[in-house]
Amino acid sequence: MKKKLLLTGASGFLGYHLLRVFANDWDIYGITNANEFDFTGAIPVKCDLTNYIELGNYFDDIEPDAVIHTAAIADANFCEQNKEVSHSVNVEASKNIAGICCDFQIPFVFTSTDLVFDGKKGMYTEEDEKNPLSVYGEQKAIAEDEILKIYPEATVYRLPIMFGYPQASPENYMHGFIKRLKQGEETTLFVDEYRSICGARSISEGIFKLMGKTSGIVHVAGRERLSRYDFGMKVVKVFDLNGGLIKQGSQKDVVNMAPRPADVSLNINKAMALGFYPMSADEELERIATEKYF
Repeated sequence: MKKKLLLTGASGFLGYHLLRVFANDWDIYGITNANEFDFTGAIPVKCDLTNYIELGNYFDDIEPDAVIHTAAIADANFCEQNKEVSHSVNVEASKNIAGICCDFQIPFVFTSTDLVFDGKKGMYTEEDEKNPLSVYGEQKAIAEDEILKIYPEATVYRLPIMFGYPQASPENYMHGFIKRLKQGEETTLFVDEYRSICGARSISEGIFKLMGKTSGIVHVAGRERLSRYDFGMKVVKVFDLNGGLIKQGSQKDVVNMAPRPADVSLNINKAMALGFYPMSADEELERIATEKYF
């Protein structure tokens, strides 16, 4: 019999890719709240993660062998304006899930973000000091600390901004970018905001490969430090778009409700030593463009 995986955020962008990577080896119970997902290899479970009693009942019913917690309110601007609502999901619900997993000694994976850093240095290691600039980054940083305090054997994967299969989410930034260029709209991309951008399939396969191999904090991201502009030009080349519509811009010239760090690229040496080796951005983009992603 296959082991049972409980996956929160199953209807989300990363959840879409995790479902497809894990489906052959696990029986998946995908928790969603407002949205639904359509995947025959998983059992959908409607649950409000902020309802501790309802959550505990599902754990009793399903008896999962492992839990991957990806659900979050990840809209940084929303978090700035709705601190209590986002805190209840991003921090309190995460603590509750960690506590249940600790009680039953269930392997627990929590997905965090590169936005726990202030962006002044770049190529951050797992040991570097956190100093988030936004409420979202702060909530993830708090959740990391609380989870590992409750359940030291848990694993926290810090992830970068991701791209992936178009069907996963029409709201993913890469697909919005492609749509604008196809419609002939000019687009400005920052030359001074750096991330370890990575494909969601590589991230999902990395989580699959590292499951059970480690605990604590691990950076799972791309091998390349890319600016928004660098990545945009890769997309233009692979998808044969009009690069003349892309204008170079500076992050410093744009005021956002949620402050954006300049360089939160991640050092992934620890993950690579454990066997994680992501595709390059070029290779992953090529697989998406040629419909060979899965």
